[in-house]
Amino acid sequence: MLSLKTDYHPIEVALLWCNLAEHATEILAVAFYSPDKLLGLFPQWPYLHAYTERIYDAIASGELPAWYLGHLIGPGNDVDRAYLTVRCSDLRRWIIRFYPDDRPRFLFSTLDEHTQCVSLGAHLAQKSELDVALRELNKLRRSHAERTAELESKIGQLQALLARFGLSEPPPEDSTLFFYLIIGSILAVTLGKSPDGVVQSIYKNQSGLIAEITRRYAKIRGLSKTTLDRKFAEARRCLEHEE
Repeated sequence: MLSLKTDYHPIEVALLWCNLAEHATEILAVAFYSPDKLLGLFPQWPYLHAYTERIYDAIASGELPAWYLGHLIGPGNDVDRAYLTVRCSDLRRWIIRFYPDDRPRFLFSTLDEHTQCVSLGAHLAQKSELDVALRELNKLRRSHAERTAELESKIGQLQALLARFGLSEPPPEDSTLFFYLIIGSILAVTLGKSPDGVVQSIYKNQSGLIAEITRRYAKIRGLSKTTLDRKFAEARRCLEHEE
């Protein structure tokens, strides 16, 4: 049942949170002045002690505002716990923030559980918008499938024409690919090993070859180490692709 009180003693909050309202008189008789003895005095209700400590810790840390004889106290104030109170509005905000899945019934009615629900009218409006969006999406998917099929058909026709006119032959001798293939083959032969495992070059590796080229032809533009590294790498990739 939702309470009509505006403020509570922390012990009241704890026992109501634990649904122990029927034992309030018994608990409050000792709890106001000895809240630390709750676990020993009432071992049958272990959550009563846990909830009490939760509330006092929140007050001590400043998470939950508390009042002492009508005056708001700050975090860490050492006052007599028997005269502490917390306001209902502060309690609700604190619980919503830190314990949203453990809301006590005396503070939150069943209506509170539905405050975030979407109304029927809003639900129907959203459903209508979603249906329109889904229809547009399906239309775009069909259009995409048709365009894809058309493109694949065009590609097939182009490949057939290339094969018909012999355009799948080796690249022309004046093409960039042709020069890359020549460079790649030279690198493979000069820097590699023979089938017998004999080293075929005076240079240990490609870096040595590039170093010698840049030394001999330092004045020729375009024969820098960076350029040669890049071109040699491209030549090797082209040769590997053709193989």
